[in-house]
Amino acid sequence: MLKAIIVDDEAKARRILEKFLIEYCPQIQILAMAEDVPHAVKAIQEYHPDVVFLDIEMPGYSGFQLLEFFEEIDFEIIFTTAYSDFALRAFQVSAIAYLLKPIQIDQLTNAVQKLEKIQGNSFIKERMEILQKNLEEYQIKKIVIPLSEGSLFVELNDIVFLKAEGSYANIFFKDGTKVIVSKNLKDYEDQLTVEEGFFRTHRSFLINTKYITQISSDGSEATMVNQSVINISRERKQDFANFIKQKNPG
Repeated sequence: MLKAIIVDDEAKARRILEKFLIEYCPQIQILAMAEDVPHAVKAIQEYHPDVVFLDIEMPGYSGFQLLEFFEEIDFEIIFTTAYSDFALRAFQVSAIAYLLKPIQIDQLTNAVQKLEKIQGNSFIKERMEILQKNLEEYQIKKIVIPLSEGSLFVELNDIVFLKAEGSYANIFFKDGTKVIVSKNLKDYEDQLTVEEGFFRTHRSFLINTKYITQISSDGSEATMVNQSVINISRERKQDFANFIKQKNPG
């Protein structure tokens, strides 16, 4: 049983989330609800929850400021938000769980299931720092990569390319190392859009275009800084050429 606290300045939103959790997530025990960050701090100190369902935009203090009241963070956070597309990508690459308002049942149950998997190995403070940094700069610069033994915190500039491996992905780094992660390439494609300079050249490859050293004359292959030769599918050749031209005008 996971102990939980709900924090939202809207009473109706608190009641709806409470109802959904009781009905669809029996593994969650709701210990308290709070209308703002000061009341949430008191509830957390009293009940020591495993997870806090936390609204972001609230009067007085935002949900992001909650962590400023704690030296040690020993609880997970699932944000409830109506944020922009960019912010949602920032949540994803930082491995911070969120529920998009209005909350959907499948989204809630998926978030709780993920919470159960990472409980006790969450690195919440480090992940929050990455999230806040990405949001402040309005650019994805760092991501969290989940590994079986924990989490890896990675600068986007350190990634040369990703290669599909069934339902997994191999991530190749600038220093010559690589890791395999239990996410497919589509998950990363959705997170690392063209704004960050990554491009899906082929069903098997997602590359960091800043590390291309050569493109073949027929546009079917790209050589990367680590000497890897990446296929560019026939269907993606024109889009890829347009993308490279857009990133390197003139």
